[in-house]
Amino acid sequence: MNYLGIDIGGTNIAYGIVDSNNEIVYSNSLKTNSFKNAQACAKAIYDDIKKHTKFKIKAIGIGAPSVNFNTQSIENAPNLKWEDKIIPLKDIFESQFDVSTKVVNDASAAVIGEWIYGGAKNIETFAMITLGTGVGIGLIINGELYHGANGTGGEFGHICIDRINGRECKCGNYGCLETYIGKEGILKTARQKIEFSSGVTQLTKIIPSELSVKDIFKFARKEDPVAVDIVAEITKELGYAISLIANSLDINHFFLFGGIAKEGNFIKKRTLKQLKPYLTPALRDSINLQISELIDVNPAILGATYLSKL
Repeated sequence: MNYLGIDIGGTNIAYGIVDSNNEIVYSNSLKTNSFKNAQACAKAIYDDIKKHTKFKIKAIGIGAPSVNFNTQSIENAPNLKWEDKIIPLKDIFESQFDVSTKVVNDASAAVIGEWIYGGAKNIETFAMITLGTGVGIGLIINGELYHGANGTGGEFGHICIDRINGRECKCGNYGCLETYIGKEGILKTARQKIEFSSGVTQLTKIIPSELSVKDIFKFARKEDPVAVDIVAEITKELGYAISLIANSLDINHFFLFGGIAKEGNFIKKRTLKQLKPYLTPALRDSINLQISELIDVNPAILGATYLSKL
């Protein structure tokens, strides 16, 4: 049996066909903003699979931002520029593919992937932080996936970390974590610091519109003072936000996945250093922060397909 897993992000849509051995036997990706709506996205994925494979799909699992698990729809996703605010994703894909489809928050799909196939096997309570255009969290609590009272759990990026002078967020609030450690937030911080750097950074040699998050980490590894300062701010805000979850829910296992998580130990060690001072004494010595073991595979695709079988 083959299953289709889809990970819809603010920048890219990754998808893959997973076989009965839980191996991804075909994968591809598309730019999210190349579509006006979910119907066009579903058709493009369907056409690509039909053209390039002969696999028969039994079921579909989708991880997407701002999902309401109860309605199986995307609702008011701040980083999606599609036409509709309420997107009945389950209905759209079932209509296009004519197979059963299950939709979850993208971070929830990732946390299931890590739990079943990655580094979180046999851990009954843990969290996965997804870092990309948006910022999310997937929670396994006492051996169960947490969706929240209204089915909309996972919006970690909209924790307020600066309620006095916070940046405006696309969600309509101010000071959200995502505006500082999401892709656009990191680049905004970088451009501000570069502007007032007095030329003491190699980052000034990059055209501002072409600056990438990878550039920042590349130069931070080379001890560029401004790049180092930017990374310090990212890890401080990330560490503080993780501490809010750790302290309030008594969670001591966290995994990082997505864009900046690919920096591996470089980001992990700095985040852990920033995180520990914010923790309660009971957690300070037991906190465990890891990079996803599926960082190069995409746990959201594997997690979504696993959920589609249930």
